[in-house]
Amino acid sequence: MKTLVLTLLTTMVCAAFAHAQPQPPGPTGASTRDNRQAPAQAGSAIVRGRVLAADTGRPLRRARITLSAPELGRDGRTTSTDLDGTYEITDLPAGRYILRVVRSGYLGLQYGQRRPLEQGKPLQVADKQVAEHIDFTLPRTSVIRGQIGDELNEPVAGVNVIAMRQTYWQGRRRIVPVGAPTQTDDGGEYRLTNLSPGTYFVMAQLRDTWTVRANGATQTMGYAPTYFPGTANIIDARRVTVGVGQVAAGADFSLIPGRAANLSGTAVDSVGRPLSNRPVMVVQPLIGPGFGMVMAGGSATTDADGSFTIANVPPGQYKLQAQTTRQTLTVQGTVLEVATMPIKVDGNDATNLALRTTMGWMASGRVATENGTPPDAPRDRFGLVARLVDTDQSPFGGAPPPPPPPGGSGVIVDSGRMKEDWTFTVAPIFGAARLRVSLPDGWGMKTILQDGRDISDAVVEAQSGEELSGVQVIVTDRVTSVAGQVLDGKGAALTDGTVLVFADDPEKWSDDSRWVRAVRTDGQGRYEIKGLPPGEYRAVALEYAEDGIWNDPDYLGAIRQDARNVTLREGNALTLSLTLAKLP
Repeated sequence: MKTLVLTLLTTMVCAAFAHAQPQPPGPTGASTRDNRQAPAQAGSAIVRGRVLAADTGRPLRRARITLSAPELGRDGRTTSTDLDGTYEITDLPAGRYILRVVRSGYLGLQYGQRRPLEQGKPLQVADKQVAEHIDFTLPRTSVIRGQIGDELNEPVAGVNVIAMRQTYWQGRRRIVPVGAPTQTDDGGEYRLTNLSPGTYFVMAQLRDTWTVRANGATQTMGYAPTYFPGTANIIDARRVTVGVGQVAAGADFSLIPGRAANLSGTAVDSVGRPLSNRPVMVVQPLIGPGFGMVMAGGSATTDADGSFTIANVPPGQYKLQAQTTRQTLTVQGTVLEVATMPIKVDGNDATNLALRTTMGWMASGRVATENGTPPDAPRDRFGLVARLVDTDQSPFGGAPPPPPPPGGSGVIVDSGRMKEDWTFTVAPIFGAARLRVSLPDGWGMKTILQDGRDISDAVVEAQSGEELSGVQVIVTDRVTSVAGQVLDGKGAALTDGTVLVFADDPEKWSDDSRWVRAVRTDGQGRYEIKGLPPGEYRAVALEYAEDGIWNDPDYLGAIRQDARNVTLREGNALTLSLTLAKLP
């Protein structure tokens, strides 16, 4: 019997794909997707250029160009290259733009990237300017290929294969998926394409089950998630390294069989009432920076008393999930409730499992300046988000919650949006989180208080249905600034480099930290970082840094001794020239 092998993030976890493209850093340093942007503005500037293939130099037609900035509204502007690889985007307002290009079979790049995985640069465009020769040369993607067999080394068709890599994300080092999965053909062959150069793990999954008889007993068997070169334990997996445009062949391995198990228990809502006729799913979320999908291991529908049994779940590490909707007096309208339980299936049946849904919690409060007045800036450029910090316990694996249920209302719709009186509500929040603020240029977050307690960097959480009220977000237009040039050993300006400024205190090193910022230099070797909180920092100039590597405390610790001490005071502009660090 073949169970569901692949389920995209719909219904329960569909919002995970909101991360399908990395978002540009917000003014706080957090990678904050801001859906509270003003309507698109019109202008008279023009951006034009050409897209070529790096290996042949030939023009690339149908390459997709995306231009985004607050001035362009939520959707930005897109166009495609013509037969000779040229593109043009007109009627643009002045602004700082994020410009990206993607083309099938080639690595997507952002303006200013010299190599894959590097941070891009903003493109500054003035009113009525014609920005010419904004060209891209795209390298071919890398490929890993091989063959998947069963325990007898017979080729197996329809196996889901995905590339994974190690990175620091959501508070610890993890193995996360990269790119879309592929399936083996009728000869068991697979090709993982659209990969950046790097080092990967290869994982294979097949949700087939079958029965065997031994010593008069019948057992249901299945395949555990298996890693190259043929192990169910990620610790024993072997890495596959591939260069730019290279094909790494021969990554062949066999699936690991194991006994399937039955999972049974009961599911109730947040007030203890049985979930009747509701789905309970066994899923394996594969969530990482910029990517999300779910591998499904089985499902069942609850009986009237909330009981369920999910039969023949193959071995693996999963989450058991349930969802429902209900009316509540706390929130006007229908709210979504979810439950999640990490579970390891190792061949033994699991009984008496107890799922209890939660409607999440909410945070509410007001944004104001230090003197208590509203900011003198567009209200739709301010907003709050809750960044989940425990993806193992989170129902959505670190992704945002799904949209409100059909016909539902409540606070989900306007979550984090500033109302006319500068109050906000962030909801629903499922699990522990940090509150993060998105701000327009020229503004910084001073502090977040709740009943006099500073929660600016604290992990906060409340019980199901509870409200963390009275949150005061204090913002200021007296922001810090550090700017200057990056120089080589002879004192000449370097037009390509990355400047990293991070808190001197290691306790402030984490992903999504407002105390860590990185920026690329411009064409004259200049850089500028605005909006860091006042305090003691280290600053360093690097020839190359992989985008997001500064989220890893181990990396910051390794370069700390090569960085200069910097003190930033509120409202002060610091000029600092940096010499390129020579790291080992």
